[in-house]
Amino acid sequence: MDLYGKMGEELRDLFKDLFRPDARNAVEIKMRDILKTAALIGGKVAEEAEMLHNDVVRYLKHPKDPKAASILKEHAIRLEQETREI
Repeated sequence: MDLYGKMGEELRDLFKDLFRPDARNAVEIKMRDILKTAALIGGKVAEEAEMLHNDVVRYLKHPKDPKAASILKEHAIRLEQETREI
């Protein structure tokens, strides 16, 4: 599997657990995997993944903040679209 396909799968897998309060540890592990894959890809994908990571951390600290959730979804969707386009 190519790295872009792997990244897309990792992002979809992240969203399965992201909004479940009991899955915080799983989300952190999945985010680390995404960052590793993004680092291998490099460039804009790596930058977007780092922004997504920051958003995930912010969301996990304040899960009831609708703005944090909205920004998080926006970055994740943008990153997932980039992996599809290439």
